[in-house]
Amino acid sequence: MADIIVLLLIMGYCGFVIFRRHRQKKNATQNGCQGICAGCSGCGDFSHLKETYFADKRKEERKI
Repeated sequence: MADIIVLLLIMGYCGFVIFRRHRQKKNATQNGCQGICAGCSGCGDFSHLKETYFADKRKEERKI
């Protein structure tokens, strides 16, 4: 009986995570772009990656 309860809790949590992720992806931005992707018009321009890369490098240098 305890196994069934644990299994139901795990399945419920997985369903919750999937639903939350779907809703987050749907409502995230106007074009749905949340990162680097092939078909997203907001991510079609990779010029922002250079800026992000160098900003991360500066943060790492400050930590050292």
